[in-house]
Amino acid sequence: MNRTAIRTLQRFLADNDRYRGKIDGIRGPKTLAAVNASLQTHADRLPDGAERWSDRRRAIACLQLACREKRIEVGPIDGLWGPQTEYAVDVLATLQETGSKPAPWRDQAPQDANPNGWYREAELEQTLGSPTRKPPMVVVPCPWKLALAWDLNTCPSGIGCHEQVADSLARILDRAHDHYGPQRLKELGLHRYGGCYNKRRKRGGTRWSTHAWGLAIDWDPAHNKLKWGRDRARLARPEYDTWWRLWEEEGWVSLGRTRNFDWMHVQAARL
Repeated sequence: MNRTAIRTLQRFLADNDRYRGKIDGIRGPKTLAAVNASLQTHADRLPDGAERWSDRRRAIACLQLACREKRIEVGPIDGLWGPQTEYAVDVLATLQETGSKPAPWRDQAPQDANPNGWYREAELEQTLGSPTRKPPMVVVPCPWKLALAWDLNTCPSGIGCHEQVADSLARILDRAHDHYGPQRLKELGLHRYGGCYNKRRKRGGTRWSTHAWGLAIDWDPAHNKLKWGRDRARLARPEYDTWWRLWEEEGWVSLGRTRNFDWMHVQAARL
């Protein structure tokens, strides 16, 4: 249970007129009092002995009840933070933020749009030139404050990319900013910029990376590592559905969404 989950809990309690403090993700006295009041109201839905649970476990139970109220499958009300509860709370957070539950990702394939006519990876050297030569670059300003993922005190003003993808990237960044806002983007870790242009081959492979043409961007690499799949990567969570939709509508490809690895990576090149 992290601060994001506690903020979700605080919003639920506030919506039910039990909490009037800050939505700060801190499980302080006001939050605890609101949790206890809420659980007392729903005592008939709790197992025997719940009154002896720790404050943390009671807070989780309150979140589980909140999910039940919104008809989100959460499992038993046991106050334990397992995978089902974590997923259900993510769905609840998305519902609070957007007014609707995220689309079931296992029922939908990523969009296969290509409105900008991006080349396939195998065509890049023939169409855009050798990856050993630096491509024509443009710096696209970012409408929210970025920080280098490996040095958060360094804040680039924009993203340097191949000139052919600059207009598309600018549209995506503007739409993401309009949808989420700067505070939510930071909460989601989407200010943690992992780089675009990098003259190198694919990690774990022999072919040139799309980074070598300035066609790919990495986001929040510390929480979306190369070999991590949907069960671990942060960018695989439901609250990022709109983020990925914005990229896919412009024809960019998420390796996480299509291959279930390297969730940090999105590219303007077809596989």
